[in-house]
Amino acid sequence: MGTVTDLTFQQLQAKLNKKGGLKIIDVRTPRSFERGHIKGAINIPYPSWSRTPKVAEEEEVVIVCYVGRRASEQLAKSHDKVFNFKGGMAQWQGEIETETIGSKWSAERIYNLVLGFLLLLSLPLSFLGPWWGTGFSSFIAIGAILFGVTNNNPITRIIRSYGFK
Repeated sequence: MGTVTDLTFQQLQAKLNKKGGLKIIDVRTPRSFERGHIKGAINIPYPSWSRTPKVAEEEEVVIVCYVGRRASEQLAKSHDKVFNFKGGMAQWQGEIETETIGSKWSAERIYNLVLGFLLLLSLPLSFLGPWWGTGFSSFIAIGAILFGVTNNNPITRIIRSYGFK
């Protein structure tokens, strides 16, 4: 549908100074986004795009990534005004905004929440028969103990891959 136009730092800075209908999508990982991003950018990691993000027709969109332009080309298939910040964050010379995504919700806190939910799920199963509830909760408890005593916890690794510490 549209084409992708590369922007230099100066061109992007000029567009930001206009302050009119410009959306900045940072397609890097949540952890990279957390370390520093262009002020006002939103984080939609490219590898996790199950479908193209919705963008208003009149909006201009600037894609910021490491150095590539695959996400820009993907978005250009459905939107006319797509720009790629040439060189990615390595070329950004302006103000950087940082944030901590997982400050309130640590990986361990989310892990415990998931385990608690699974154990609560076993309560209705116990009404089907005592072996259902006891068996399911025992299975979850043994899994939690095994994952807790090893350093190789796949659930916590998955949670941390989303930027939680």
